[in-house]
Amino acid sequence: MLIDDTMLTKFENLGVYLITVFGLLNKLSGFYGLISLDYSNPFVVCVHVYSLLALFIFGFGLYSISKDKYSFIRWFILFYWIDFIISTITTIVFSVQWFVYTDHSLPDLEDSPEEKQQHDDSFKAESIVSIVILCLVRLVHLYFAYVLTCYYVSMSKTHYSKMTAAVDEELNFAGYDEMNEDDDDDLDDDSRPLSGRTRPF
Repeated sequence: MLIDDTMLTKFENLGVYLITVFGLLNKLSGFYGLISLDYSNPFVVCVHVYSLLALFIFGFGLYSISKDKYSFIRWFILFYWIDFIISTITTIVFSVQWFVYTDHSLPDLEDSPEEKQQHDDSFKAESIVSIVILCLVRLVHLYFAYVLTCYYVSMSKTHYSKMTAAVDEELNFAGYDEMNEDDDDDLDDDSRPLSGRTRPF
């Protein structure tokens, strides 16, 4: 079954729209983080404030995509890449803080070496699974940024083609008017009376 360009464009718009909605929902964590009233870690507070500000930018991007605002989409794509970099940095910082510098030992298991070893092995296995999931999430975020960039490039080509077609149409229309004026001048010259002319015999 063949898919025409119009249907393909609709699928692209739907995919970009869903990616933006997903990012919008993800940034809601900043709102819930601020209302939790836990301000002991300044870095965490800054991340929540950033997520709250990014929430409005993603909402603006969602509006721009739904209305096909070309210039606004360009700035939104640029911010999406910045958000990817910031999110990757915060993920690394929180991961190192949790898996490296946070003590996960249980004091109740100090008297039971076997249970303590079992707990440590379980934590290592869970840590590996968590790190793999975090890496996959970052890769998905990178893929979303790539999809949005391809969408912007495709929109740029369409926008440029429309501008070129409009300019060509204006030039062709102006050339057509000039040709009509030249034809009218020729007709005026031919329709002049023969006074002052030498009539051939």
